[in-house]
Amino acid sequence: MHFEIRSTGRHLWTWVLLDAEHMTVMESDRTCPSEAQASAAALAFSQLVTRAGNTLTAPTSGGLL
Repeated sequence: MHFEIRSTGRHLWTWVLLDAEHMTVMESDRTCPSEAQASAAALAFSQLVTRAGNTLTAPTSGGLL
């Protein structure tokens, strides 16, 4: 997976997360006024996902899924 920073064509920028086949997995729901800000937003999103992934725990036996 990788991020792309894209211009919306209106002097605004957004980020898109793509899978190995270049299919969109997630897209920013907000636009940014600069490419650098869109890149920072993508980085912040990836850090939140990483933090969430680190909190995953294995279910206990007998636990409900």
